[in-house]
Amino acid sequence: MSYQNFLFNIKAQLTRLIDKDITLNIQTITKNNGTHYDGLVLLNPEYNISPTIYLQPYYHRFLNGVSMEEICEDILATYRKHLPEKDFDTTLFTDFEKAAPRIVMHLVNYAKNETLLQRVPHFCYQDLAIIFYCMLHATDETQANILIHNVHLDMWKTDKDTLYALAMENTPSLLPWELSSMGEVLQECHMQEEFPHDEIPMYILTNRYRTNGASVILYENLLAEISERFGKDLIILPSSIHEVLLLPTDALEENELTQYTAMVQEVNETQLSDDEILSDHVYYYSRSNQFISSHTGFVPLLCREAQAGYC
Repeated sequence: MSYQNFLFNIKAQLTRLIDKDITLNIQTITKNNGTHYDGLVLLNPEYNISPTIYLQPYYHRFLNGVSMEEICEDILATYRKHLPEKDFDTTLFTDFEKAAPRIVMHLVNYAKNETLLQRVPHFCYQDLAIIFYCMLHATDETQANILIHNVHLDMWKTDKDTLYALAMENTPSLLPWELSSMGEVLQECHMQEEFPHDEIPMYILTNRYRTNGASVILYENLLAEISERFGKDLIILPSSIHEVLLLPTDALEENELTQYTAMVQEVNETQLSDDEILSDHVYYYSRSNQFISSHTGFVPLLCREAQAGYC
């Protein structure tokens, strides 16, 4: 069965299973790095919001032998699990005084999001861009965020410098950073015996929810604190939008960044989905001058260009 026929059948079968007052729509949603996903939205008149259920993973399950009936049951169970308990208070976003404490920042790839960046307030950072969200809800299982567009600045009568200042204050508080050794992570995955801890001098830096956690490298003085803890410089591998890998080092050997960059590029091409890729470049944090560098050259960790929005 083709993917388009799968979508047609899903919509037809679910329409027969849901209540008549619920409206079912399949929308194409643009996500990070210009990727597109088909999202199923079940609109219940009792609520002013509804979860979006992405259908591509279900198609892969169907191709692997899961029946259409089981898939529909799973979709409805997911929908019921994530139904809101009450209507969403829209003033949490429309009222800037209520939205301001919820504004956070994410890091995304600049080149892969050029079309999006024309519509959203942002700052350049290395080959990346800092964008802003209003974080409405976050748990270990789910998050609800609204991407802030230029039109929202007009609605709020504010500017992107104000967003930046708020995000620099809010994000470390709402999304506190976490640093784990590779050995600890592998132990969680029950792979410790296969990769002994002392053979993996690598650390995973992310946020408390391990979602969009690469932005923690922007937290004020964080890289300085970590490098001081190890007494070493840091090689930073942007493993995805969700985390970076840190390798403490005494000195950068010739061609070392090039070698690690090739490794990151291979992982991006073979292991990550397109919407999870952060960068093809590796960065280097110097403990002595508190600068972060890449193949594009040395710049301060939070440089004037980033704060002024120059690209």
